[in-house]
Amino acid sequence: MILQKQFEKFNRNIKMDYDENSELASKRDILINKLKSDEDLPSFTVINQGSYAMYTGVKPLDNKDYDIDVGLRFNVNKDDYKPLDLKEKVYEILKDHTDYGAEIKQPCVTVTYKKDGNIGYHVDLVIYAYENKSDKNSQMYLARGKSGSKPENKKWEEADPMGLKDKIMGRFDDEDERAQYRRIIRYLKRWKNKVFKSNGNSEPPGIGITLLAYEKFEPKYKITDYVTLSREYNDLDALIYLVQQIKSMFLYQTYKNNRILYRIKLNLPVTPKTDVFFKMTDIQMTDFKDKIEELLNNLNEVKNEAEVLEQCKKLKDIFGDDFEVPEKKTTAKKQSYMFAPNSSSGGR
Repeated sequence: MILQKQFEKFNRNIKMDYDENSELASKRDILINKLKSDEDLPSFTVINQGSYAMYTGVKPLDNKDYDIDVGLRFNVNKDDYKPLDLKEKVYEILKDHTDYGAEIKQPCVTVTYKKDGNIGYHVDLVIYAYENKSDKNSQMYLARGKSGSKPENKKWEEADPMGLKDKIMGRFDDEDERAQYRRIIRYLKRWKNKVFKSNGNSEPPGIGITLLAYEKFEPKYKITDYVTLSREYNDLDALIYLVQQIKSMFLYQTYKNNRILYRIKLNLPVTPKTDVFFKMTDIQMTDFKDKIEELLNNLNEVKNEAEVLEQCKKLKDIFGDDFEVPEKKTTAKKQSYMFAPNSSSGGR
């Protein structure tokens, strides 16, 4: 179990606990209170969304900032406002709130904060309105567009942020299976942050990684006591299985400049059911495929390594310094004794 304990320690090292990050929580609350105190802005309720709501966030690497997605569900009918009306009101209230100010983007209003003299983090405020404000179960719409957008891109778009969260987090009823599910998502997010450049769209979006796990993840464990049904979870096997499944999802797209190009098309499981990878080009998606194949090869090398110490060294190369290598005296056992070769799946 030494390797599994190292995986779980790695998870604790990279896990982004927004509620425990008092600075981030404070900034979020100050923004919300400032908006609520403005008499010209319609009332709204707050929806936590994204990795913030799903507890799948990871701490940023040194050269990257991080964000929180916060939904503002305005108590208005979408037909009473143009898509940019509420976004521009929010922007006007917050434009001078920080040194970097606010910016209207296609899906949100972003407020950026400075930390240690550089961009440290940002809060993305997503604007929603109702089909019928009198019926809180009526269809919700997201305000898309910014001032320079084409007319067809300034629109109210059907959305279901609560449904998305419920589907992804409701994938597993069992608490321990759900915990492994979240750990594996975090591992893949840290890997992709390490190996992809964050500028442009070359890095797969976080929601894409999460939905790949939603579609293909299976719990991996062995039962250690058939009376109590106690289980030992095997994160390495679960990660290898998921990466294998992701590799198989890439389909031939085209042949260009002497290169076969591939991509994955993966739609949101709720309205508006858009392809979460639509911003990535075929070349960027094929680079993603190449990196997934390399990851799979590296993980299989880890699995085939008998010494736990060497396994951890290889995993540190894959994931970075947050995957710690234990002292040699604690890793005397061979990996073959850590997990049975036919480690069980969770019956899925």
